[in-house]
Amino acid sequence: MKKIFLTTIILLFTGVFSVVFSQELLENKEGADFGLVYFLRGKGHVGSATAFSAFIDEDRVCNLSNRRFSAHAVQPGEHEFRVQFDGGKTKKKAEVIKIDIEAGKTYYIQMTIQTGVFVNDLTPVEITRNTALRLVEDDKIEVDKDCIEAAKAAWDAVKE
Repeated sequence: MKKIFLTTIILLFTGVFSVVFSQELLENKEGADFGLVYFLRGKGHVGSATAFSAFIDEDRVCNLSNRRFSAHAVQPGEHEFRVQFDGGKTKKKAEVIKIDIEAGKTYYIQMTIQTGVFVNDLTPVEITRNTALRLVEDDKIEVDKDCIEAAKAAWDAVKE
């Protein structure tokens, strides 16, 4: 009886826990004074054992594991977005995309791996909302637990 009760409690807790952390991709609200930026990492076999570092300008904002995403409130203006395999500092050879962030808009950046003969490269790719939603649904992507504070802060700002 104790085993059944304990198993039920554990299943209920993990069910509630997964609902809390499997957030949808909220869109930024019109009139917000920031842009909302999502980094998304789908499933894949290459590099799956390593967290990918996400950078906005020179600042590492999150390390994302497989099937995870993060959300960030970003000030308007032109920013550089990078992804790389590891490290607290940006690497000179890391691929960069520049996006002119507008207040009240939402942006989605997918972390993709380009497989080469000798080296695998990570590339940030700006994608549409529909592509991001499909990626979240198909790959069962959830918010990364290590980036939950940034995501909560961004979502709280959107909900205000």
